[in-house]
Amino acid sequence: MIRNYLNQTVIWGRAGQPNEYNEVTWANTNIKGRKQSGFKLIRDAQGAEVVSSTMIITETVVSIGDLLDGDEVIVLNPAIDLNGKRLWDEVYLK
Repeated sequence: MIRNYLNQTVIWGRAGQPNEYNEVTWANTNIKGRKQSGFKLIRDAQGAEVVSSTMIITETVVSIGDLLDGDEVIVLNPAIDLNGKRLWDEVYLK
């Protein structure tokens, strides 16, 4: 159902192993998603109020701290069906 709307390509960056200078390296992958711009006041994992400028809907399982299109993931809101299965995530970016 939602797959018809996930018609945009988003670059997903996952933290990898540190390099020789102890800097985090990023492994980038193209995933399908739907990007919506607009400011929204949300609460992050620590409970602080932050302003998110972008929300992305995706079926790919991402984590807080990952990068989507170069911006950090600060909040995940999964959509769960009545059987408890995860359908997609609403991902809010910093």
